Amino acid sequence: FQLRKYSSDKKRKLYIWYQNGLPVIDVPLPSKKEMCQFTLKPITDTVTRFCKNIECEDKDMGIVQVYSTNGNKIAGSTSVQQLLLRGNFELHISDHAYIVEVPSSTDFIAGIKTDSDIMQNFDDLRSVVASLYAIINVEEFKAFRERVLIEEYENVKAELKPLIQAKSEMDAICKKRAQRMLWLALSGMGFQGGFLARLTWEYSWDVMEPITYFATYATLIASFAYYLYTNQYFDYNDHKRRAMTLYFHKKAAKSNFDISRFNELQSMANSLKHELKRLRDPLYQHLPATELASLLRKSEKMRHTNSTKETN
Repeated sequence: FQLRKYSSDKKRKLYIWYQNGLPVIDVPLPSKKEMCQFTLKPITDTVTRFCKNIECEDKDMGIVQVYSTNGNKIAGSTSVQQLLLRGNFELHISDHAYIVEVPSSTDFIAGIKTDSDIMQNFDDLRSVVASLYAIINVEEFKAFRERVLIEEYENVKAELKPLIQAKSEMDAICKKRAQRMLWLALSGMGFQGGFLARLTWEYSWDVMEPITYFATYATLIASFAYYLYTNQYFDYNDHKRRAMTLYFHKKAAKSNFDISRFNELQSMANSLKHELKRLRDPLYQHLPATELASLLRKSEKMRHTNSTKETN
């Protein structure tokens, strides 16, 4: 291919100036024969994007490229900020070449500082508006939030009430059965003691001593087997609670009692109660508006989940 050289006398000059803190350049469009103004964004724009913007304004102009003043092509990934800091550069549009004069680096840095100051002012203004919004709307939001939480808490308690009543009835039955089992165990131990005493009375102690030894050793084996099966030592209170739990699960399966739903409702009720306590806490008054908004979104998500489950 053939490299095209542009003589300096044929190169027109284009100028970059600052308008509202941003660099601006007027570029001629060859086919339309008019000037088009482009605003450059030093931080986000690159050389490739700058060239594409020019090509989009005039589809018939051909290729747009950027070169340094010594004739080296500037990479498309170079940011506009770095391009302007380099100083003057050449803009090649089809068969036309233009020398772009860039303001001094001092003016460019001043322009960047001006942009930073403007953005800082916007951030300060945004903070003030957020503070005013929180002060004005916090009481209204608290009242609305408390009303929503109370409504959800009442709905959960209404659904939980019959389950609690059914669980209390089953707990009472299971407790009686576990207590009955302990009394049966006591009766068996008493019968065993009386039976061995009767045999000792009928026969001599020399005959009964090995029998009592093996009976005691069998009890030790049974307690060790219980440990292997349950991974816990034999304790009367633990054994009673274990028996009650087994009886409860069997009773719940027969009565179609949804244990997972009961636990979920219990967790929801505790969570809502905790949220109400937080809302009425004096320290809650100073939470920022963003935290209040996140709590509201969490409440809406919880309410949507509950409504979906009720529908199913």
